[in-house]
Amino acid sequence: MAKKELKKVFDLNSYEWWRNHRRGATFVLFLSIFAFYLGSPFHKEAKVKDTCAKLNSSYQITGDEAMKKLNLTKISNYNNRELANYYCERYLGIR
Repeated sequence: MAKKELKKVFDLNSYEWWRNHRRGATFVLFLSIFAFYLGSPFHKEAKVKDTCAKLNSSYQITGDEAMKKLNLTKISNYNNRELANYYCERYLGIR
């Protein structure tokens, strides 16, 4: 008895909502997937620009942190801060 009452409360046997709203729900689903697909490169670029800005403005982050956030590999004979700054300059087209 409790199971039938639960189905009535949530209207689990009826597909009226889906019949009435399937076009809108499908459109919103595909629109959100497309927006995520388009937004991914912009989020990556914003992350790189934010890291470069923090690196160059008053030493908010260290060179090691910047290397980790930018996914750069360490090179011997070079300072991590110099490598990160060089990457930022090339990425942003400063030089």
